[in-house]
Amino acid sequence: MRTQKVSPMPFFIVGILFLILFGIISWGVYFDSNWIRSFDLTWIDWIQGSISEGKTSFIMKITELGNMKLVIVLTIIIAIVLFIKRKFAEGLWFGGTILFCAAIGGKLLKKIFDRDRPTFLQLIEKTNESFPSGHATATTIFYGFIGVVLILTAVHIWKKVIIGFITLIWIGYILFTRIYLGVHFPTDVLAGFLYGTAAVFISIGVYLLVQQPLRHLLRKLNLVDKSDTFERAENY
Repeated sequence: MRTQKVSPMPFFIVGILFLILFGIISWGVYFDSNWIRSFDLTWIDWIQGSISEGKTSFIMKITELGNMKLVIVLTIIIAIVLFIKRKFAEGLWFGGTILFCAAIGGKLLKKIFDRDRPTFLQLIEKTNESFPSGHATATTIFYGFIGVVLILTAVHIWKKVIIGFITLIWIGYILFTRIYLGVHFPTDVLAGFLYGTAAVFISIGVYLLVQQPLRHLLRKLNLVDKSDTFERAENY
């Protein structure tokens, strides 16, 4: 079966486009633009207009599935499993993306913008910086990363569509919970989604560029790497 090399360029292009959109939102937030305030208030009124005790109790549980601490724990578990399967390159790639893009990158962005959280109706108490949303960033990078990889390895188009749909719905719902609970402005979670999506696609592009040199380095360390995600993606 003939194989074709997966090009990193499309991933870089998509990632840069999302990064530009993130920059537009960030610019508006940094300078407290009128359109940002209007956008936030409109969506807060709509989402928090149907609060109920039962819905709140359910959402408070679901929202924790996007917690940065939980994402880090799950990342460590997945990385260990990949290492056990001798997929060292993929383990380093996955773990590095979460560490540098979600944990470190997200925290640095929060410090730079230092935006206060909304004070309209907070159903849970949060006091640290608001922009971009840490939950949105962690959720988008972690679940989005897994979703994109599954799409790339799926053979049939219908499977790709279903995986993409489920991934977007899940990420979107976690983002919705942060606005519903009153701990983030809509632009906080939107920015987290845009930044996270950019990180996922750029990370894939970088991995495609460094995959072979990384494997060569691992061989020098007497580590036989069995990473095969993109080999599978090429064989259809």
